Amino acid sequence: MGERVPPAVLEAARPAVPRPNRERCRICGTRLSPPFLDLGPMPLANAFLRSLDEATAEARYPLAVAGCESCGLLQLNHVVPAERLYSNYIYVSSTSEAVRTHARWLAQELPRRYGWGASDLLVEVASNDGTVLKVFQQAGIGVLGVEPAANIAALAEQDGVPTAVTFFNASTAKELRERHGRAKAILGRHVFAHVDDVHDFFIGVETLLADDGVFLVEVPYLGTLLNRLEFDTIYHEHLSYFALEPVRRLCRGHGFELVDVDVVNLHGGSVLMHMRRAGRASVSEPLRAMLEEERCGGFTSPEAWRIFATRLRWWRSVFQRLIAGLSDAGARFVGYGAAAKASTLLNYCPEVAARLECVLDRSPLKHGRFTPGTHLEVRPVERWTESRATHMLILAWNLAEEIVRQMQPFAERGGRFVVPIPSPRVLED
Repeated sequence: MGERVPPAVLEAARPAVPRPNRERCRICGTRLSPPFLDLGPMPLANAFLRSLDEATAEARYPLAVAGCESCGLLQLNHVVPAERLYSNYIYVSSTSEAVRTHARWLAQELPRRYGWGASDLLVEVASNDGTVLKVFQQAGIGVLGVEPAANIAALAEQDGVPTAVTFFNASTAKELRERHGRAKAILGRHVFAHVDDVHDFFIGVETLLADDGVFLVEVPYLGTLLNRLEFDTIYHEHLSYFALEPVRRLCRGHGFELVDVDVVNLHGGSVLMHMRRAGRASVSEPLRAMLEEERCGGFTSPEAWRIFATRLRWWRSVFQRLIAGLSDAGARFVGYGAAAKASTLLNYCPEVAARLECVLDRSPLKHGRFTPGTHLEVRPVERWTESRATHMLILAWNLAEEIVRQMQPFAERGGRFVVPIPSPRVLED
């Protein structure tokens, strides 16, 4: 397994950090302004180490966010090749109770809204282990998953969810249409923010989607990210951070229209955007209202971005003081949730990471591995009983209610829960 490598040795042995490689907006092509937020070189959020011996070869990449002052899209100014990120993946949807609940809502609401039946085909891009498609399948809808991580796609196939092992783009969309016909709906849950060439992706949608079909995209919402200081949503897989207006501009460039939106209480606050070919549907009142709220909120303005960066620096000082104060008073800590967002948070706050004994997680694929950059062992949740921890830092804070409910035995032993975002706090009994 190896021993923890001293920080000075790690810095000397670590591979050189690549230079930023994106200079223009991926939607409108405008030259990007300098980043308003620079989190420094960071490891890939899902690149868990198999042993501490791998620490000296751990790669880091720039993690900085720039805003397009023309269309309002926020985006990373460095793109890590997709093959490096997704060919072998260890995140699975099925470990989250919230995702399973949301899947049931989608499978009930969307067929009702659009009248889908057994003869219709729903294609999900980045379908992961098939958690969402399985529920549609059980409702009698034809499904097809598209998943580039072969190890995760295999889990879906084992569960009876047909899955193509490939990235979705204009080229593969042609192959999918030839093999399976045109889709009544294309669903992209928390994948569109991962796409570098959004225009090529949209061409793929145009190719595969039926003329009367709907393109559904679920992403974390920029307004919520800014208002609630959800900076840990920022990591190398998330190349873009979407408000509604930039998506409208993208749609219109491809003969589509954004026609409806649902607010989704998932991943800290998301939106499900409904897009149809131009002229196929009118814009809904909920969408009109949210667009107006977005204009009033100024989420796509450089001033809002600068305020966010200033608030984040303040947040880090408050968070680190809270943890240090508890530690000085005798507190001992474990983390809960080896999610991608935890990687950003812990690497941005290394003083906090150094106080954690380990990180607990429900995914067997992560057990026995070590967190990127901070090199904390990931243990099964059941092993909390081996720890003398007095406080549990909920790194997957977006699932705090679910986690507190699951971990009542820890509370009954006198344990306390700490939630870092939007404001660092110890939960009251």
